[in-house]
Amino acid sequence: MKSTSFIYQFAKPTDVEQIVTLFKLCLGIEGGAPTLAFWNWKHNENPAGVSPVILAWDQDKLIGIRAFMCFKFIKNNESYVGYRPVDTATHPDYQGKGIFKNLTLTLLEELKKKEENAFVFNTPNSKSKPGYLKMGWIEWGKPFLQLMPTFSILGNSFKKDQERLLNYDFSTISKPESNHLAVYKDAEYLAWRYQKISLQQYGMKIMDVNNTQYTIIYRQKKIKFLNEFRICDVLKNNTICTEISTIILFKLFFSFGFGVLSFINKKTFWFTIKLNNKAPMITYRKIKEEDAMLLFNKVDFSIGELELF
Repeated sequence: MKSTSFIYQFAKPTDVEQIVTLFKLCLGIEGGAPTLAFWNWKHNENPAGVSPVILAWDQDKLIGIRAFMCFKFIKNNESYVGYRPVDTATHPDYQGKGIFKNLTLTLLEELKKKEENAFVFNTPNSKSKPGYLKMGWIEWGKPFLQLMPTFSILGNSFKKDQERLLNYDFSTISKPESNHLAVYKDAEYLAWRYQKISLQQYGMKIMDVNNTQYTIIYRQKKIKFLNEFRICDVLKNNTICTEISTIILFKLFFSFGFGVLSFINKKTFWFTIKLNNKAPMITYRKIKEEDAMLLFNKVDFSIGELELF
């Protein structure tokens, strides 16, 4: 795999330290460069699969990185691999030479060789989206992102909710089923995603409604003077639930301190603020030309898989 004098090849386990070093050079530790442990957790320990990672080399010098994170999607008995382009870096001395584009297209060409149902999705920002569209991505759709205020005179005990999540036994989770295409979230995935992640900003609330137990996994994030309580995933009687009911939202209103609750739900509510303009645009690309186009309104997303981590 060559372009001009640069070599493009899949990353090997022995390349991880150089990968992290290049991210530190490009982003800095304060700018979000991953640690060695975080990179391995995200790209090598993911139960959905090891991320395909393409590297660009100028002889023995690492100059570019492109990683596609794996998500397993299911619909009834069908399964797909959803690849999400996430981490990328180009050495400062080599920017403007088309390395990012070559890394991305090279990786797509390699994925075409796999015998699997697969597609690519991501949420690029306004600066990077035009480049993706030129490479064949399309604007797929926006999820129904909604906000509502929260207020409890007792406040919110995040430390208690965090301990509850870290000690929760996900082994009782039932096998998820969906008539729509959705990320496969079993016990292994949920433990990896929310308990093993080093970025511990997640908590859990458990509530009973009409003999039904709801388990709410959320992320607490500071936005100026407010706390955002971001609903990442919901379990209903130990099975992933893709719809949030009105009664659950009212209970959550009185469960959190002063702040704002954010969530994705296909049903909208009269008492919430709809963020149509602020919601992330999800872009999509087929891997093989002969692949059938997947319809956005037939896919269930939660914040858990769409947020950047």
